[in-house]
Amino acid sequence: MFLTQQGGFIIRPIANLFGLIFGLIYDVFEKFGILSLGLVIIVFTVLIRLCLTPLMFKSNKASKITNYIQPEINKINKKYKGKKDQESVLAQQREVREVQEKYGVNMTGSCLTAFIQMPIFFALYRVIQNVPAYVKQIKNLYSPIADAIKNDSNVVNELNNFKKLDEYSNYFRGLGDASSDNVNGIIDILAKFPSGAWDKFSATISNSDVLSKIAENKDKIIDVNSFAGGIDLSVAPGMKLTAALAIPICSFVFQFLSMKATPQQSTGDPAQEQSMKMMKSMMYVFPVMSFFVTVSVPAGLGLYWAAGAFISFLTSVGINAYFKHCDMEKIVEKSKEKAAKKIEKKKASGKKSFMDKITEAAYGNQEAANTSKVNSNVASQSLKSYTSSTMSKNNGNVKYREGSLASKANIMQRYNDGGDK
Repeated sequence: MFLTQQGGFIIRPIANLFGLIFGLIYDVFEKFGILSLGLVIIVFTVLIRLCLTPLMFKSNKASKITNYIQPEINKINKKYKGKKDQESVLAQQREVREVQEKYGVNMTGSCLTAFIQMPIFFALYRVIQNVPAYVKQIKNLYSPIADAIKNDSNVVNELNNFKKLDEYSNYFRGLGDASSDNVNGIIDILAKFPSGAWDKFSATISNSDVLSKIAENKDKIIDVNSFAGGIDLSVAPGMKLTAALAIPICSFVFQFLSMKATPQQSTGDPAQEQSMKMMKSMMYVFPVMSFFVTVSVPAGLGLYWAAGAFISFLTSVGINAYFKHCDMEKIVEKSKEKAAKKIEKKKASGKKSFMDKITEAAYGNQEAANTSKVNSNVASQSLKSYTSSTMSKNNGNVKYREGSLASKANIMQRYNDGGDK
């Protein structure tokens, strides 16, 4: 049953937290006589976006710094221009990455905000898909009706027959039949009622107690799920030309404006430039995708998506305006100093980053430990002519990982020196 809260070890606790926050916001509005799930969603969205603003600021800052240090990256690209062999490509990527690390630029930072938003979206989907399961105050609106229905088996049967009608079957897809011993199952069905279904269901039953409870609570339920004068947030807008279609349209427009206002980082790294091209294409694909998603999910979830995109757009504009009036030299210098401390701390700890391990796999243990000294030689010379102090005949104590580029270069050096002739 939907009231049995679902989700994995990540989604479920987030959904429960969201339900608690929803309840607190709902309480505030209820004290002022306002019953509106839409306003609760908008206020909730503002809170979530405020929490994500530091990440957006950090991502934008990295983008500004990357553009500022672009001349250094261009020198590296010019150095390896036209070189397509694997060693040169790896060396170019490594040197670009070293420049980025020197100034504290993290290329994965811009993706972090998007990754964080995914569990938020899925958790929020569970909450809005069945608000009574997570917001006790709204569940209490349905409970008196459900309790009255469960006491009359004839009304339970009428409810099951009603949800199978062609006119309403889509609203109850995935739900089991109601039963007299499961109040939550009855609430699950009632929570899917579109606003116009209440009167039609009432016309099919004669139990005065059930009719009385419906009359007492249906207006409150309709008010809670209604937004902007008639949009039912519990129902997917679909492709029908109704007021609810404004939510997917707004989602499309705001998503496009938000992505347009987000600065794109130009790194000069061929591999990363390919990723940036994909990001630019997503600027057009993602808004279209958001339109079709918000058309097919409950309008409440679409409202969160549209409101979030609008707030992201405003945030991006504000952050861009902030950096436009900042002294970038001071920002870059401060970032450089912070990065230097981080690098020293990393060296002291002896820990290796993911990229360090990739370098080690490509160049061998010895070269990975002395990256800054020998990488340029590896990149610019052929394997046959490559020489290094670590590969002299007398340096027999150095051990290379079998199959690495370093071991192959060492074999060739020994051959050139006559060691294996």
